[in-house]
Amino acid sequence: MDKPCGHIERYGTLFFICCVAVVAWQCFTVALDTQLGGVGRLFHEWHVVAISIANALLLLSPYWLLNRRWRWLVWVPLTLLTLWCLMQTCYCRAYDDLMPWRSLTYTENVNPTLASSTLALLRWQDLLIAVPFILLIPLCLAGRYPQDNPSRRKPFLLTLLACLIIALAGYLNGKQDFTERFLRNFSNRGYFARNGLIPYAVFTFHDMMKSHTVTDEERAQVERFLDEQCPQYSDNPYSSTERRNLVLIIVESLHSWPIGMRIDGREVTPVLNRLVESDSVLYAPHVMFQTSHGHSSDAHFIYNTGLLPLRDGVVAVNWGDGPFPSIADALEGYDCRELICTPGVNWNQNVTARTYGFDTLYTRDHLMADGALLRHNNVDDAALTDFAAKLLPHLRQPFFMEMVTMTMHTPYPDDKVRPSWITASDTLNAEARGYLNCLNVTDSCLGAFMDELHRQGLACNTLVAIVSDHTQVYLNRIEGRHDSIATPIDWGIPLIIWGCDTTLRYEQVIGQVDVFPTLLDVMGANAYPWKGLGHSILRYPVASAIFPRNMSVIGDSTALTPQQRRAWDISRLMIFDPQIIKKRLE
Repeated sequence: MDKPCGHIERYGTLFFICCVAVVAWQCFTVALDTQLGGVGRLFHEWHVVAISIANALLLLSPYWLLNRRWRWLVWVPLTLLTLWCLMQTCYCRAYDDLMPWRSLTYTENVNPTLASSTLALLRWQDLLIAVPFILLIPLCLAGRYPQDNPSRRKPFLLTLLACLIIALAGYLNGKQDFTERFLRNFSNRGYFARNGLIPYAVFTFHDMMKSHTVTDEERAQVERFLDEQCPQYSDNPYSSTERRNLVLIIVESLHSWPIGMRIDGREVTPVLNRLVESDSVLYAPHVMFQTSHGHSSDAHFIYNTGLLPLRDGVVAVNWGDGPFPSIADALEGYDCRELICTPGVNWNQNVTARTYGFDTLYTRDHLMADGALLRHNNVDDAALTDFAAKLLPHLRQPFFMEMVTMTMHTPYPDDKVRPSWITASDTLNAEARGYLNCLNVTDSCLGAFMDELHRQGLACNTLVAIVSDHTQVYLNRIEGRHDSIATPIDWGIPLIIWGCDTTLRYEQVIGQVDVFPTLLDVMGANAYPWKGLGHSILRYPVASAIFPRNMSVIGDSTALTPQQRRAWDISRLMIFDPQIIKKRLE
């Protein structure tokens, strides 16, 4: 016998309420995990709870307008949202922000490394997102829907009314004016926590679709900034030798704090230790990473062009064609080669290699064809440096070689590289042991490459610059100290330039954008009219950098910081209209 219609209607209402509760809880959990400080803030953020409920009501309100045949469609947003929430919590653990909607289209970056990295980022608390969704399934199977539903409009309107009342309560409690709350986005995770899922989706989709045309007034602003704020010089007082070779090594996730570190009496980075203590070495241990959603590709962009990345997109993917200024362009007449460990489609490197001025790009396919990966048991950095060493005799001098390592990319399973005394040590947690063990391997690979430079007689005429793309394991987290008391030694990434005419240890905070003009100085390439949006630390007492996630000043706030902050807006306009810089270089 069929169940009474009233009973079935009550079931439909109960199921709708449960769906709203699940969606609201998932959104609230993402806000807690990415912005509000974790589950410990569960009972302190009631306005975010109200905003989450209001957004859930609005998202699921079409449920009441569907007849029985189509109500299964409610599982589409429920399933997609569950996957989106899980993905965003993992993404934020690596990138400190929510993934922009545009990044969902970057299918060329999907590979085994990405999959293993994502799995490594999962935590037990992610069950708080998945389990409520799973519990909805037996509730759905236990009930039935009515054959018809003549009163669909009434519950729909009541749902919208409840949404409006709860939203007002939540937004008014936020104590922010309309412009500050809805029209400014300093970080995706902050906007999501303040306004909820639907306003966040509307804002970001609008940002994706809006025109990026640079107006004549904006173009004039860029020109004034470049004329008045950017350094103008062409002398080369920091390089006595012109036309030297340059090897730029961008080391994955390299921090400064392990340099000089010992575990059980043994050096973790003996090669880097010798480099930073040598003469004719410039060492800056407190470089502030300035990457955004492009992460590693943003670092490649900064180092190669002297520009700053976008705070809400990925330059390499969406604007990779340029044209942009570059170190390779500044080193006129050089044989320019780029070597990477990944496929060329990752982060659009097949395109950006040309944009950055490289004559040839060597990818993972070349490492496999050469047999380097097989010879070195699939240890990326060993294969990369071996391939690079074999390539050296075939380069026309002077040459510019850029190498991008990969071994230190998270995660760090036990079988990623050979075990060592580091993995056997009980003085650090598992993540730190895995990271430092991979670093020890990469350090030895760098040493082998440096030995080849000496053996082939190239060391005396080659400058080697070692930089990092971004952070990975903060020292304060290993030692149990909160991020709020972190110092530059906890998060700093290094700049090491070996073989230059200057011996300098620069202890102040600088930004990644300051590397480009510093390299031009030590290479004697200042005839190039573009010096980047940073400052050479050999010429200017830089002591601060702007952190893109919240535009805060890191280091000592000085007269330079307004210019450093403004540079982000200028760089954005130059990315959207590359002809501005192209005309200045002609």
